Amino acid sequence: MSRTLLALMVPEAEPLVGDLRARLDPAAKLGLGAHITLVYPFLDSERITPAVADRLRTVAAAREPLAFQLDAVRMFPSTVWLAPSPAAGIGSLAAALQLAFPERPRRDREFPDYVPHVSVAREVRRDRGAIAATLEERLHANGPVPCLARQVYVMERVPEGWRTRLVVELGSAS
Repeated sequence: MSRTLLALMVPEAEPLVGDLRARLDPAAKLGLGAHITLVYPFLDSERITPAVADRLRTVAAAREPLAFQLDAVRMFPSTVWLAPSPAAGIGSLAAALQLAFPERPRRDREFPDYVPHVSVAREVRRDRGAIAATLEERLHANGPVPCLARQVYVMERVPEGWRTRLVVELGSAS
């Protein structure tokens, strides 16, 4: 049994944040590339049946691919992250996925509002200001990062790290 999550992978962000994530994001150290989490936790791996995969495909197919840019640095109490803009489509997709899978487990600590983001540094409460300043400098020098998400990824946590379990296409219903 393994944990899973649903995510939009954001490889466009790697040139800007890959080195920071490699040092400062535990998920990156386990092989999870730059991403926006849509649902976590999702379902335990043994519960991802063909019927679940079909339901996931149906939800994703009804949504268009998402164009956005990473254009702002933000912080949670112990995390530095990049904000996507516009974020409404990502939030709408996350809500649709949560609604389609009411059986998903709940986190011990639920957050009242979903905030789409690409984590760059986690568990950095003390150093987050300096990390955010570094990221701001990079973003200012390089400009916003244009992104296009065409797929939803089911990522599975195995002993070796994170791996792709399933990929479904956005907008394939049209």
